[in-house]
Amino acid sequence: MKISRGMGTAPAVILATMLGVVLATAAAAAATNSGTDTTTIRLPATSSVVGDSNNAPWECCDFVVRDPSFRPARWQCNDVKGECSADCHDCEESLAGDGYVCRDWVASVHEPPVCTPRPWDCCDFAVCTRAYIPTCWCADKVESCSGHCKDCEALQDSKPHRYRCLDRFVGYPGPKCTPWSSKDDDN
Repeated sequence: MKISRGMGTAPAVILATMLGVVLATAAAAAATNSGTDTTTIRLPATSSVVGDSNNAPWECCDFVVRDPSFRPARWQCNDVKGECSADCHDCEESLAGDGYVCRDWVASVHEPPVCTPRPWDCCDFAVCTRAYIPTCWCADKVESCSGHCKDCEALQDSKPHRYRCLDRFVGYPGPKCTPWSSKDDDN
């Protein structure tokens, strides 16, 4: 085999290296599994990270936290309850001592539903604090405010007549009204 010095590493060397890495990985995996039962399948529901929000240890959550370093999104509910649900694997007494908090993480592409409804149904332009659990308000100009909005402002300079909800919400702003893929179609 002729190796060209000016062209970098030869393709045969790259392939041989890749084959060596694959064989070494397979040998390491076989060595760690040699003493275990190979018929056991670990499902996501048996771990502390649940694979679907339908299997979450809570039905709804007002103080939800998103782990920014985990993909897909991973959520934890910090609501203080009288007791944790039977599905909770990591239940702790709250710092104030007034109840319990389930510290399980739930992996889901969708944010868990909130117990207290947001003052808006959806929001494209949310303004939020940078706190661990943010406080948000929605700057969207809408035809009419949601039924959950308590402080609805009529915008004077808008044609047609528009409104803006001035309520604040503790938690994430929720879903967007306009999918971002359709925003590119308007340009």
